[in-house]
Parts: sequence; structure tokens; C-alpha cells
Amino acid sequence: MTPALLTLRAVNLFLVLAAAFLGARGKAVSVLLPAAAAAGVLAVESAAVFTGRLKALKLYRPAVAIVLAIDVLLVMWVAQWTRQWAGIIDLGVLVPAVLAALEFGPAAGALAAVVPALFTAALIAALGPGPAANPELLPTLVVRGLLFALVPAAAGLALGPARSRAAAAARGTLARLRAAQIGEFLSFALFQLRDYASSISSLSEALALSPPDDPKHQERVERLRKAAAELGFKLARVLGDQTALTTGRPPTQASVDLVSLINSCVNESREAFAPEGARVSVLVTSAVPPIHSDRRSIELALLAVLQNSLEACASRAAAGGVSVLLRREGGNAEIEVSDDGGGVSETGKVTMFEPFLSAHGASHGLGLGLSMSRRFLERIGGGLRVKSKAGYTAVLLIVPLERELPKIRLEDSAWAGRRAEH
Repeated sequence: MTPALLTLRAVNLFLVLAAAFLGARGKAVSVLLPAAAAAGVLAVESAAVFTGRLKALKLYRPAVAIVLAIDVLLVMWVAQWTRQWAGIIDLGVLVPAVLAALEFGPAAGALAAVVPALFTAALIAALGPGPAANPELLPTLVVRGLLFALVPAAAGLALGPARSRAAAAARGTLARLRAAQIGEFLSFALFQLRDYASSISSLSEALALSPPDDPKHQERVERLRKAAAELGFKLARVLGDQTALTTGRPPTQASVDLVSLINSCVNESREAFAPEGARVSVLVTSAVPPIHSDRRSIELALLAVLQNSLEACASRAAAGGVSVLLRREGGNAEIEVSDDGGGVSETGKVTMFEPFLSAHGASHGLGLGLSMSRRFLERIGGGLRVKSKAGYTAVLLIVPLERELPKIRLEDSAWAGRRAEH
């Protein structure tokens, strides 16, 4: 609940009270008590909203539900107080009903509007002249109540696609910004490496061609040693902490519950990347004990794979579905993420592990998801495989039950300084 929404609700209650006052003129009815009650409620809510206490509540959503319910009850009380059940006053229910739809979904908003309207119809039927005197009254009130439900329901239904478009636009902007920053950083880092590599290469050739008794030999050796030391210093500054690439990095969590981790990643990904109507299901086919590994590496790899699958589904005309399967295979746990988002093209299959190349042209990602996910898993001794055929894609994340030594690829072995796997 924001100050703007609080102001909207205050204006709505003011208009309800004004309508009640105008409708009660000439009658022995005063709206002073309902006005005082509404002012008291708004004063308490204003204090909670403007001080940030409402937002800080752990039960924020139930608190918002209570606030909106109070609004509806106030409107109904004013209608009862002034005996104007089916007049302009009950239109005041629409504002809290629409806010309920925006906060809790179209069904909640429709319910918040139709229940008071139907209650009003039942009250009129019970206290008024009755359907016998006016047979069309009750059906008219019922239809009017159902029409009330359309406004908040439409608002709730429109919010989902609007949020999806806003989230997609935000992800696109963030991805472009990150891509530009990473590209500029890599350009700077490669310039530094190339400069020192050229100097070291030139000095090495000069040393190889000059005899040991050359007066400049020792000077070149010192220059070479100095250039190598400076290169190491530059690499430490430019590339940052290198412990993430070694076995010396301590795990972020000794024991990892994969079922809990998968559910957490699925919920987070559904909020951030799921298109309207996308289905994400989780299935555990065999018991997997808690594993002893690096939780962060598994989590980052799974989030990236889920993002790829959900955005692939979003690129289709009809939203597809994503399934996550957990099973145990020998000494490994396997997490299979599959989707029917159109599959990967033959060209995409060749370049899917190339950094900064996305297999899906419409993706807002950086093209690092699969390549970095594979590195995350290979760092703990696991792996990642991809299969794509006939519009379906399945990504298999292999996680050892006990953390193992990192697996280093041939193309990475020169950088990592370890023996490459063949």
C-alpha cells in the first residue's frame, strides 16, 4: 500500500460520504459518525503507510487484505446507516475491489465486489417490499452485482500481461547494460593482456637471439622478469579473486537439500521470467539425500537454465511449459529441465556454449547462461548436457552427491594451469 493508493482510497471514502450526505438530506439521518469512523481509519492507516511500518510487516499481504476489507465494510455501513443500499454509495466498493484485484488477482477482486452487491440484494429482499411487489427488483440487483465484479476482474486480468511486458522490458534494458559493461571490461582486459604479451614475446625473442655474454642480456632478463611480475599484478587487479577457479574455495553450504533448492529456484524464476500462463512443474522420481557441495554453484546454474527455458516459452505465440525432474543416478543427482519452447536450431547447437552467443534470438540474456552454468557445475565435479529435438529442449545438470575435484576443459586448461580432460 503506497501513499498514492492511500490517497485514492481517501478520496473514494470522501465521495462515498458526500453521496451519503446528499442522499440523506431531508431525512433524520446524520453521517457524522460514519465520517468520524472513516477519518479514524484513514488516520491510523496514514501513520502506518507514511512511516513505513505497514510495508515492514512480515504479514504484509494479510494486512493489506484487512485494510481493503475495512474499506468495503465502511462503504456497506454507510449504505446501511443512510438506507441507501442500491444507490450511488455502493459504487464505492469498486475502488477497494480493484485494489484487491491488483494485489491478489482477478478472482479476489471480483469476489470483493460481488459479495457486498449480492448481500445488498439479499438485504433489500429481506427488509424491503419484497420481490412480490416488484418482481424485477431482485434479478436486477443480482445482475448489477455480477456487473460490479467485471470491473475489478478486468483490472486484475490486465495487470498480468502489463507486468510481464514491464518485466521483459526491464530485463532487456538490464541485459543491454550488462552486455555493454562486460564488453567494455573485456576490451580493456584484453588490451592489457595483449600489451604485456607483446612485450614479453619481444623480450623472449631478444634473449633467445642474444648470446649470454651480451652486455644487454642481464638487462633484458630483468625487464622480462619485471614484465611478467606486472602482468601477474594486472591479472589480479583486472580479473579479481581467482579462488573461485580453484579447489581452495570453501563451499557456501556443506549440506544442500536439492528438493528445497529446486523449489526455491523455480519460484524465483517463475516470478522473474515466467510469461503469462507458463506452466512450471517439479517432479522427484527417486529419493535424493542431502548432498555435500557448493550450493551457490548449483543455484546459479539452475537459475540460468530455468531462465533460458522460460524465455524460450515466452517467445512462442502460445506459452509453453517447463518441467523440472530430479532423480539419482549412481553417485550423482541429476536435474533435468525440459521445455517445449521451440527447441534449438542446428546453428544454435554448434554455438550454444560459446560466450555472448544466445541460442534464442529473442532472448534478453547475455548469451552466458549455458556456458557459465557448465563452468559452475564442472567446478564442483559435475557437468551439463543439452539435447534438443522436434521443438523440445532438455538440459541435464549433473551434480555429484559429494563434491569432487573440478573438471577442466581442454580450451580452459592453459588458463587454469591444470591438466585438461580429454
